[in-house]
Amino acid sequence: MSALPPSNHSPDDLPIRIGTAQEFAQVRAFFCDAQFDERTVCAAFNVGSVADIRSQRYNEIDYRPASSANHAAIELFLRGRTISRTDFQKISRDSVFAAFCALGLVRGARRSEMEIVCPVWLYPVDGFVIASDRRDDADGGEYCPPADSVFPALDTGTLKLLSLLPNPDGDALDLCGGCGIGALHLSRTARTAVSADIAERSAHFAEFNAHLNGMDIESAAGDLYAPVLGRQFDLIAAHPPWVPSIDDAIVFRDGGDGGETIIRRIIEGIPLHLRRGGTAVMVSLGRDTSEAGFESRVRRWLGERGSDCDVILGVERLMSIEDVVGSIRRLHLKDDQGRADRLLTDLRRLGTEKFVYGGLFIRRTDAPIVEPPLRLRMLSRARASDFDRLFAWRGRRRFSTFADWMKSAKPRLVPHLEINDGQLVEYGALLPGQIVLRAEQAFSAALKLESWLIPMIGSLDGDRTVEMVFAGRSNQSPANFTLTAFIDLAALMVELGFLELDFPAF
Repeated sequence: MSALPPSNHSPDDLPIRIGTAQEFAQVRAFFCDAQFDERTVCAAFNVGSVADIRSQRYNEIDYRPASSANHAAIELFLRGRTISRTDFQKISRDSVFAAFCALGLVRGARRSEMEIVCPVWLYPVDGFVIASDRRDDADGGEYCPPADSVFPALDTGTLKLLSLLPNPDGDALDLCGGCGIGALHLSRTARTAVSADIAERSAHFAEFNAHLNGMDIESAAGDLYAPVLGRQFDLIAAHPPWVPSIDDAIVFRDGGDGGETIIRRIIEGIPLHLRRGGTAVMVSLGRDTSEAGFESRVRRWLGERGSDCDVILGVERLMSIEDVVGSIRRLHLKDDQGRADRLLTDLRRLGTEKFVYGGLFIRRTDAPIVEPPLRLRMLSRARASDFDRLFAWRGRRRFSTFADWMKSAKPRLVPHLEINDGQLVEYGALLPGQIVLRAEQAFSAALKLESWLIPMIGSLDGDRTVEMVFAGRSNQSPANFTLTAFIDLAALMVELGFLELDFPAF
């Protein structure tokens, strides 16, 4: 990005400014030389993830191996402290200091003209240096955050979304883009990457962060898909506001009625804006209701136009209504029990039974989908490739020739499969019961099987076909257990992660 166009997002109260290419390059070089990166910062804070920095006690930071520039950068930009103007000028040199000032990343402290502050929160994440709104007042006064505060990229949900995103080579859209981290991440491989947010403030920060990191993204302000009407994408990502609310006070947080107002609108727009073969990825909270589970409600929101969309939900956490409302009361309602009770009543009125949190994947296919959405227990190690495998497998199962193909397939048990023998004691004797298989790869799954099935399943070693294994063990199984039933069982075990199988679509 050599030539910087003028900013399209310039509200008067913004603390940072779009400057020249040279100014951004000088600041970028300073951060590189100062090793203001995740590895160095996490080592100083003695944490495993940059997300843990937010809860770390600052008096435990180990500055001993840090350079003076790294020390100053952590204090000024990450901790948000005031530091000596003279000291920082010596570290950064006058021209670089002038660039920091021109971009608004450094200004004089109001309580002392000999000190400087950073009016935004600046931190390394995902290989970038990102600016978002501070969590406190830069000059130590009472903090009054704007309603359109720019959400930090250090949030665990944002980092979860980044870990689940595929590497598209086509056009990508990040909705509710905030500081622009999603579009920046996608721009590494995508042909084009758009960050869209309803707040002009967020669009400005996203544009600023793109220039700061020397990346090329499009930053747009508008209501969800409004800035990209008439356009389609190969990937749509979103980390939307999902906090159930009785009012919408904070743009990046409050998700409206039941927390799903924005989520539903994003999903309803997917059939219009996602190309065939494309994928939508969302990290959010959702509701299981008396009507249907969250993934089934998502399928309904896609409508007739989205009948060709396959849906997979990876659930990371299940939460009760009381747990969610209690958390909202403590974190967002200032322990206002009256408002919390009204929210609880509202959620029950909507038929809420429990909340699910995790990753929602929607893949647009070439034909209507007849099977129900898939829900799995997602582990922290799950990545986009694991969902790609599931979509590929579900696509394979739709082939009319699937049963014949599966007969000749050679699946094998996954490593570290756990088998729990459910033998029963009756009248002093051990009787065969059900065997429980557990697998924890990208997903956690459990499957109950009759004990007579275990030798047959154990014979699936990757060398013998499904048909060969069935033929060799059929005399040990009930007469009504057919080859078709065994094929269906093996296919289910592949889908749930108990068996693995090689084929080109993987």
